Amino acid sequence: MFNRVGELFLVRPHSLTEEELSLYKEFSFQNFLFFKEHFEQDFQAYLEELKKRVKKLKLLAVDQEGGRVARISGEFEAPLEMAKKSEKEGLEIFKSWAERIAKSLKEHKLNTNLAPVVDLAEEEAEDFLRGRTLGGDPYKVTHLASLFIKTHQKWGIKTTLKHFPGLGEVKIDPHKELPVKEKVSPKDLIPYIELSQEVDFIMTTHLILREWDNFPITFSSRAVKFLRENLSYRGAILTDDLNMGALKELELPERIVRAIASGHNLLIFCGSFQELISALEDLKPELEKSSYLRSKIKESLTILERY
Repeated sequence: MFNRVGELFLVRPHSLTEEELSLYKEFSFQNFLFFKEHFEQDFQAYLEELKKRVKKLKLLAVDQEGGRVARISGEFEAPLEMAKKSEKEGLEIFKSWAERIAKSLKEHKLNTNLAPVVDLAEEEAEDFLRGRTLGGDPYKVTHLASLFIKTHQKWGIKTTLKHFPGLGEVKIDPHKELPVKEKVSPKDLIPYIELSQEVDFIMTTHLILREWDNFPITFSSRAVKFLRENLSYRGAILTDDLNMGALKELELPERIVRAIASGHNLLIFCGSFQELISALEDLKPELEKSSYLRSKIKESLTILERY
């Protein structure tokens, strides 16, 4: 079981050294997340080398939301800008934009977009979210997100709803600190309720929701249970990046164990690959000894095999 633990991670590849490539193989890493620097070189040569050496590549992902979160360069307006334009000029302009984004992944031989953002927020959103949303009306957001998903499906690209259960009213940037919210907002949940049977992945966020737990959603079995039971969602549930500042009070091995134990199926990690390998080596005895963790890993592997 331990030699397959890498399948539970969506990681950022770095230098593709012999050591790094051999570790991908040893730990069965097969899901990779690419960033802007990857596309500033000969990306196809880079990807072919990765494919040749790793062989069992599965999810090849990117954050291609549009606007300032567009790892692949090009004319990709911000989501909120396109949502506003579509109100005045019609939905075709939004669909055309979504198609350009989907095509940018297809052209680079990628298959997974960590988008759309369905947090409810307008122009006054905090800086970390500003421009990345589709507006504040949950039904309009749901409709536009559905168009985004369907357009990507047409191009064979998987999509991800984020950031569950909603960051629209949050003032603190999870990239830096851990935000706290007292209650879940029913309107924040609407896009997830309506789209849970359309989308491939749902990403949670590093947020304490006091109504549910006194620790981040990233470690919350209650949040996972809500998605499984209340929304009948059967796809993979992703963490946000475990390397973000919101989780800095915990050592990486603890973050990993708690995310797996909560029922998250795919763990994003964009920090040092050596740090991740060191954490997994430290965890090996615990992951092999705990029947509960082994059952959660097995459950996640079964879900991920569907993709």
